[in-house]
Amino acid sequence: MKIYQQNIPLNEGSLDAKAITLWLKIKSGDETAFETLMLDFYKVLFSYGIRLVPDEDYIKDCIQDVFMEIWLRRATLGETDFVKYYLLKSLRRRIFREYKKWFAQHEEASDDYHFMVDFSVETQLIEQEHSSEQIGKMEMLLNKLPKRQKEAVYLKFYQNLSNEQIAEVLGVNRQSVYNLLYEALRKLRTEWPNEYVNCILLLFAWRVI
Repeated sequence: MKIYQQNIPLNEGSLDAKAITLWLKIKSGDETAFETLMLDFYKVLFSYGIRLVPDEDYIKDCIQDVFMEIWLRRATLGETDFVKYYLLKSLRRRIFREYKKWFAQHEEASDDYHFMVDFSVETQLIEQEHSSEQIGKMEMLLNKLPKRQKEAVYLKFYQNLSNEQIAEVLGVNRQSVYNLLYEALRKLRTEWPNEYVNCILLLFAWRVI
């Protein structure tokens, strides 16, 4: 069974409902449903993973491992209403569990990670409502934030996860997520006081792509 990448436009609401149906079919051994789930979520997972570790081959391997584990464990999978959250959490765990092992074979591993915010993939759609100057400034401000704050903002606004889900993905409690988001938005407001409304609108524009 070949796992591969394909860029497919995603609609948040319809994808969630579709994913639940696919998940149930996968539990019953439906290979077509499994391949469809991969196609639907590959871009989402790659976009998240490459921000954690900027190595395409490594991230692709991790995504493949996540999906293969799902298929191998399909008979014992629990039911979930939040498939994307499950996949993001599984990918993040896989990335950091295998990180040093992988880079020991390829190059020197780092004990840290650098979550990078990059609007380049989404710029064409965002520019319909925002200038390239605003986009560039937002990207610069976000990348000045500590990595945990950047990741929390990304999961909240781009991946549309709840605070509870973000807490599970990051392995922290809900109050910590609230603090991360509060501090991130406070810093954005401090750095961009005259255009804070535009700043928030840009985050939400990023969210709906």
